Amino acid sequence: MKSFLIPALQTLMIILIALSFFATSWFGEEYVLRAEPYDPYDPFYGEYVLLRYPDLKPSDSAPGGDIFFSLKEGNDGYAIIDRIDSEPFWGAIQGTNYGGQITTPQLEQYYVEQGTGPGLEEAKDLALTLDVAPWGAIRPTFLEKRQEQK
Repeated sequence: MKSFLIPALQTLMIILIALSFFATSWFGEEYVLRAEPYDPYDPFYGEYVLLRYPDLKPSDSAPGGDIFFSLKEGNDGYAIIDRIDSEPFWGAIQGTNYGGQITTPQLEQYYVEQGTGPGLEEAKDLALTLDVAPWGAIRPTFLEKRQEQK
């Protein structure tokens, strides 16, 4: 009986991890962020796009360093910061406020299909669709060129 317990627990953990990845999209809200690309190629990892987000700029009164923030849809359809705090709160995305720009590890790199990185770099105006779960997990799902300015 013991010989099956460890593999069964390991299998259950893998299934839970996979389900938690997709649960972000199932239960979360979808937002679209304006994005600006830079440095689209790494010889070891393939093509990816490093992204900056012009709408993720905190106010002057926002705390520096490690922060927690939430998003809402702005009037133009793109996501903007709804709430920002130095303490965690329900639905908060963890990030860092450094130099007047908010970054979060899950949003900094977006891996793209081989050959599409330079085209995205030339576009300059991109839109990143991401899902944000009620518990604060995020999952970038789609990166595309912005067709028109909203």
